[in-house]
Amino acid sequence: MRNKLSFLLSVVCLWGVILVSGCSEKDETPTNLTLKEGTQTTQVVYADEVTNQGGISFTALSDWTATVTEVATEAATKAASGKVEWLELSAYSGGPGEYTLTLTLIENLTGKDRKATIEIRCGNDVITITVEQKATTEAGETPAPKEKRLVRYEITNSSSLYPDSYTKSIGELTYNENGKLAALKTISYQGDAQGYFTERIYQFTYQENQMWIDRKTLSGYESYVITLNSEGYVSQLYKKKESSSEQHTLWMFIYSDGYLQQIQEDYDYYPGDHEDGDEEDGNVAIDPGVSSGRMGRASDRSILQLNWQNGNLMSTEGEFSDESYMSYAYTEYPNVTPYFDFNVVVRPLFGSHTYEYDDMVSMLYMLRMMGKGSKNLVTKDVVDWGYDMPEPGEPEVIHEDTWAPFAYSFTEDNYLDVITGKCTLYSYQEDEHGNHVSESTSYYNDEYRFVYE
Repeated sequence: MRNKLSFLLSVVCLWGVILVSGCSEKDETPTNLTLKEGTQTTQVVYADEVTNQGGISFTALSDWTATVTEVATEAATKAASGKVEWLELSAYSGGPGEYTLTLTLIENLTGKDRKATIEIRCGNDVITITVEQKATTEAGETPAPKEKRLVRYEITNSSSLYPDSYTKSIGELTYNENGKLAALKTISYQGDAQGYFTERIYQFTYQENQMWIDRKTLSGYESYVITLNSEGYVSQLYKKKESSSEQHTLWMFIYSDGYLQQIQEDYDYYPGDHEDGDEEDGNVAIDPGVSSGRMGRASDRSILQLNWQNGNLMSTEGEFSDESYMSYAYTEYPNVTPYFDFNVVVRPLFGSHTYEYDDMVSMLYMLRMMGKGSKNLVTKDVVDWGYDMPEPGEPEVIHEDTWAPFAYSFTEDNYLDVITGKCTLYSYQEDEHGNHVSESTSYYNDEYRFVYE
């Protein structure tokens, strides 16, 4: 009996040793993933912070991966890419080793708190970190959204008759540290071979109520002197000549409630002896100058009148009694793209008329430096091909060209993204019975693309 009892006790003790040994071995088995002491599993950053202090430090014994999931739309965001737009990790995968992941965030301008979870997986082990970015700064202020700026636009024109002879115009805009336009570079070329290449570079310099534009082209260099009114809009403009004692042509711009109403010209203007100023530091003092008109001679004239209705420019008219100026019709789409007024690009203020500064004024108006633009975007382009008249004795070719309405697409800020336009060009001749003969149909396509930062 005693032997049986001893045997049973031995068996129980043996199992006890085995169980204790098994637990001990399990506890000593290292995990695949270990979070470094001091790394917080819940991290909070403020709206204006774009990185966090310390990051996420861990040790992995085998390959690992990391995913970031937006808390509000967890299933959709995670399924899409394992990343979110406003939070980026310095790495999303790796092999065995010690790591510290840094977090890069985008400033929170949404006005709302946002939250994401970071899951780091290694084998069967998972570490979950929650990151919350507040809607306010540490001082309790809500950051205002920053306006995106136009940095590039592309205009492509092509014809169905000559698809390889398309023309492309590219504009690149840069800004100074105060957010003002510093330079505009434009290039234009034809076809893949870039024939008929042209280039213009406009450089803008500011000082109080003054602005200077230096324009460099392939054929030379020009400098324009500009006075700004209290609202920052162009009020006077003339092209600088070698000597301030020479006669200049001055253009003056009249506004009402921020809208350009009239353009006047003084073709007998003298800037004065002090216009050159201090050229060493690039500062040029604008002298009020003297015009012969102020001395009793009628050198002032109005060359353009702008007619507005309900915040939209409806038409322009000038000193010539004809229909070659411009009229406008509008969509419901807002015209809010910064530094680019599309309306004047396709429907120039001066129509088919040319003046000394009409191209410079059109450029300044496009850049929104000449008052408030129309509140809406125009419906379609204007037909202005300038067909040649037939020679005597030749039958007349009749043209019926029609632009379809523009197709607009926009960014989330309601800025222009892509615009397409299409014109149907139909021409024919008539026989003695009025029937159409020698018919021809072709198409002209325009595309406009915009890039912002």
